[in-house]
Amino acid sequence: MDLSSEAIVPDVADTAPLTRREIADLLPEVPDWSLEDGRLTARFSCKGFDEAVTFLNEVAEFAARENHPPDLGIHAARYVDVAWYTYAIGGLSRNDFVMAARLSEWLRCRQGAFL
Repeated sequence: MDLSSEAIVPDVADTAPLTRREIADLLPEVPDWSLEDGRLTARFSCKGFDEAVTFLNEVAEFAARENHPPDLGIHAARYVDVAWYTYAIGGLSRNDFVMAARLSEWLRCRQGAFL
């Protein structure tokens, strides 16, 4: 099953974070993302600050619909950084990979407007 079509598990607080092996197995399924400091991250380039703010807000709304928000930031006035991490378990969960896959799919459907 494609990660982007998997359901988000609503309560993962009592589960263990993914192991290094599980993370290594899942990373190829989200090729636009990388592992940095234990977080699943991607940087998106925008034309300028206004577009970056709009994009950041769209990502926030996208994630809020699943109640699984990422860490977000704007750097150099035109780059939006997105990082998935499940704070409730102190590591990465499958939900983080599902959301990364969904965000990548959503962006592909928008035909690369911000990539």
